[in-house]
Amino acid sequence: MPRLRDLPLWLVLCVPVVFAPVNPYDWRPLSGNTLVVSVAGGCLVLAGAVALARARPLVALVVVLLLGPWASSEALATVQLWPMNHSAKIGPLNGFTPAVVTLSFLAGLRMERARPAVVLYGVIVVVGGVCAAVSTLGPAPSLEPNVWVSGLSGVLICSLLPWTAGRSVRHRRQGRLRERRMVEEQARLRERARIAQDVHDSLGHELALIALRAGAMEMASDLPARHREAAAGLREAAGDATERLRRVIGMLRTEDEPVTLLPHARAGGIADLVARARASGMTVTLEGDPAGADPLGAAYRVVQEGLTNAAKHAPGAPVVVRLTRREGRMTVTVRNDLEPGAETVRPMTRPMTRAGTGLVGLSERVRLAGGTFAARAEEGRFEISAGLPDEARA
Repeated sequence: MPRLRDLPLWLVLCVPVVFAPVNPYDWRPLSGNTLVVSVAGGCLVLAGAVALARARPLVALVVVLLLGPWASSEALATVQLWPMNHSAKIGPLNGFTPAVVTLSFLAGLRMERARPAVVLYGVIVVVGGVCAAVSTLGPAPSLEPNVWVSGLSGVLICSLLPWTAGRSVRHRRQGRLRERRMVEEQARLRERARIAQDVHDSLGHELALIALRAGAMEMASDLPARHREAAAGLREAAGDATERLRRVIGMLRTEDEPVTLLPHARAGGIADLVARARASGMTVTLEGDPAGADPLGAAYRVVQEGLTNAAKHAPGAPVVVRLTRREGRMTVTVRNDLEPGAETVRPMTRPMTRAGTGLVGLSERVRLAGGTFAARAEEGRFEISAGLPDEARA
């Protein structure tokens, strides 16, 4: 159906038809009733072409091609045809020329497939070229060659070139759209990875503390056997939940639909984190003042990951959390003894592999926060440290 927003385009295209009326199939000037009928008919045909230009751009293109380039009173140039003594208009200009140029451009812009238009132009060029050659070079020419030459040049100049320009604009728009979608997809993937890392850091830490407390209950000699068995089951369940969490996080990182997850609130910050770990049975010492550290910041994550690794890989080992501030920088260090019999490793590659992807993600988080990260195991101790901008001063 015609759209109201296409009405201004139709009015603009009708202006040259009214002020430069022409019968596209007659070279003679128009006058009287013939002039009125030609103008009214041309405006009605343009109304139909504009109405079809969105849903059927190729049909609109064919309609204006039937009106535009076949005859003209003015043209871009007039040439003398050889060897016959005939002149012909090249690039005809008349009242329908603006409509031909505009709707050809819109057809190139709106058509999903280019092949139908290419076939149309190919047929016009082949048929027009054959007719022009026969009428000009034949032994007994019976047709005026200027008709075919004018029509052929009008199609090439006033229709094919604008259509090509429209296809070029369409390709550029599609390229920008693809680039924008790629950027959006990359942003979604980055956000998904961040959400998965938050889930791993928060829930993984809590599950590790649950398993640690359950292990302490399992080893308690003053509890009945059935309670120790229940604690053993709880510890195993926490381990199974951690494994399922890892699988769910893997699914989250590859899912197509966006995921929204609110971060877990940690009002107590690092001091509360250490207190909860101590209450779970860990031997944790906090050195330095954690006041001002963002409970959702990189420093909190460093301490959380350090305590989680200690609870998972060296249960029962004492842990020292140290925070030092100097010249606008804060250094966070988490150190614990290695589990008995653990292998001492020099620069930190194997402990990171053993601990999974937690330290890798933590290193990236610290880097994005403007800090430096290091992890090492030496002299029977495992230590991670991060130098960060002082969050309290910031």
